[in-house]
Amino acid sequence: MRSALLSFFLLVPSLFAQGGANCHHVGGSILTNFLDQTHTLGSATGDLRGGLGVNILAPPSAGPNGSIVFHNHHQWVTESGDTILFADADATAFPAPAPGLLAVNYLNDVMITGGTGRYDGASGKIAVFGAADLSKGQLILRYEGQVCTRPVQPEE
Repeated sequence: MRSALLSFFLLVPSLFAQGGANCHHVGGSILTNFLDQTHTLGSATGDLRGGLGVNILAPPSAGPNGSIVFHNHHQWVTESGDTILFADADATAFPAPAPGLLAVNYLNDVMITGGTGRYDGASGKIAVFGAADLSKGQLILRYEGQVCTRPVQPEE
């Protein structure tokens, strides 16, 4: 009885924290190519499968320990045609010993701010890491996190 009450008081606040939203763990991979110095275009697999692109908004800046910081804006369209909107985010690239190779990490994650269709009013946070080969203009990334969508309302 005591553990049931404790569980109740620990879980109930988290149910109300998202305002009745449906929250789901998501994960997958991203394969993308540089189109030019400031734009990428590629595809995503997994729970958010579809197409995506990134615009680098400003020249890369120097980060700590020889890293390079890219301030990015993301566009994402799912396989079903829904869009996912994101706050602009910083990707930090860490040079590897091989020329042109970088380890990439969004150290502060990428925040979901809304979208269309299923993602209208969505929120969430996605962690992203991977690698870039600048000599080939290619990136491969892994994403995982949580997406919260509005509850589906019955049509009247």
